[in-house]
Amino acid sequence: MIPAFREARTPTAWALEFIRLLMLLLTLVGWVMYPLELFLLDHWAESWQSKIPFAVAVPGFIFTLWVLFDRKTPWVRWAFILTMWASVFTGLLGAYFHILWNFEGEVDWTFEAAMQAVAGSRPVLAALAFTHMGVTGLLSIYRAR
Repeated sequence: MIPAFREARTPTAWALEFIRLLMLLLTLVGWVMYPLELFLLDHWAESWQSKIPFAVAVPGFIFTLWVLFDRKTPWVRWAFILTMWASVFTGLLGAYFHILWNFEGEVDWTFEAAMQAVAGSRPVLAALAFTHMGVTGLLSIYRAR
């Protein structure tokens, strides 16, 4: 059994640990599925920048799996937190570069032009999936003191 469940003394603590477990499992599945989708779409072959999500996904998967069983070792916790922040920034930068690509050379930050760029051929929300995984991971390990 996962150690956090053994330490839960009240039904509320057990419920919180269950929610944390679900969030970590969703993040873990995301670390496998999103890079697989990018690979199947040949996203990895275009430029060195398109390989960044894969470079973040490997430690993301490893540390998420590790944190499922060990949240108390300080260096594991910090490595997980740093990896989740790297994922947040990867997603934000990816979304920004997708928007720039969708402008097709004529960058215009007016509201109407930006909304057309967001809806362009490069999916901006797909890049933000990495931000979502990072935020979900960070929320799953957060503990109010």
